[in-house]
Amino acid sequence: MRIQMKTTKNSIVILSLCLLVWLLFAFYLYYRVESDANRPAVEKIEPGKMAENIMVEVNDSKFWYNDVGQQTQSVGAQYDGVVTNTGDVDISKWEMIISLPEEGIIDSFWNGEFQLEEGQIRIIPDENTALIPAGQSKTFGFIMISRDIIDFESFQLIICRQVRYIDYPLFWILIVTAVAWIAMAIAVVIVDFKVRYFREQKIKDANIISQTMKTFAEMIDAKDPYTRGHSVRVAYYAREIGRRLRMNEEECIQLGYIALMHDCGKVGVPDYVLTKPGKLDPEERKMIEEHTVIGGKMLSSYTAIEGIKDGALYHHERFDGNGYPQGIKGKEIPLLGRIIGVADAYDAMNSDRCYRPHLSKEEILDELHKHTGTQFDPDIVKHMIDMIQDGFCDNKEIAEL
Repeated sequence: MRIQMKTTKNSIVILSLCLLVWLLFAFYLYYRVESDANRPAVEKIEPGKMAENIMVEVNDSKFWYNDVGQQTQSVGAQYDGVVTNTGDVDISKWEMIISLPEEGIIDSFWNGEFQLEEGQIRIIPDENTALIPAGQSKTFGFIMISRDIIDFESFQLIICRQVRYIDYPLFWILIVTAVAWIAMAIAVVIVDFKVRYFREQKIKDANIISQTMKTFAEMIDAKDPYTRGHSVRVAYYAREIGRRLRMNEEECIQLGYIALMHDCGKVGVPDYVLTKPGKLDPEERKMIEEHTVIGGKMLSSYTAIEGIKDGALYHHERFDGNGYPQGIKGKEIPLLGRIIGVADAYDAMNSDRCYRPHLSKEEILDELHKHTGTQFDPDIVKHMIDMIQDGFCDNKEIAEL
């Protein structure tokens, strides 16, 4: 479960970093577009010819002669111009410079501002003619008085084209990555939702299993008033031993469930044998020992928790091989059986029984040390001893179970 939570958190971090990188590239694209949109291009164009999807024509529509003296005369002419945008991108603004082959005077003009200086006419369009949409034209005109009708040879055009984001490959890369990011974000949300639902469902299932097993364990312990809460306490001790043996959390939880059911076979033992205050005869002793086999059979078909049968069947085996029911020894005894055997023995010594009162802490420690390597696995019993000495077993909540 922790791995799933960590995976979700890592996914969020990765998504956040990807979004940050995406925003940086988006800002760069915006800066690039704005920079390109405001960068003017200078084009030299001959009349009636096209250059870079622009064509300019200026023609005299009418003219007249003016007498200025006996030997000189001047010509007044109206010049009408057209700027055509033959491309597929709008021209956002433009200016034109016309070099004059001879001196002249501008008498009037329209559709812009005209400045005559140093043999050049600078045309600055007004707000109605500054924008030339793709495939359209804008007109301008002026009246000039000069010695002859002017035949314009070339025009210098300064233009700024409108820039479209779709013309930049980076724009499409950002679109694709944005769609991918959104898909990933949706996937993370869905996975996180399912993980949360799974986690909540797992907690509910675990509570159901735990409550069911505790109820059944209490029913077993109720057969003997002296063992009330015994199975639950053994489960607590066994889980702590498992934790100190560095089992993972899931394994410790499973170990607790298995320990809860370790004495389930006692339902097949007569009450008079379980509660007999005196010494058991051989037949009665055999009945008591039979509870491990009965428990193993009862749990043999329960496969939801792996190893649950081992706790019931092997918790009375001894490390030296003198236990029951099979008399196996050492590592032949399943680990779960060895752990529960230590926890069971401790709680038995620490509880009042019909045939004796509970032992003192010193007596219990002495018994555990005395039977280390014979009854108990040395690698396990040392943790039980530590639990007694460091106060874990003094927990009042556990003692009251």
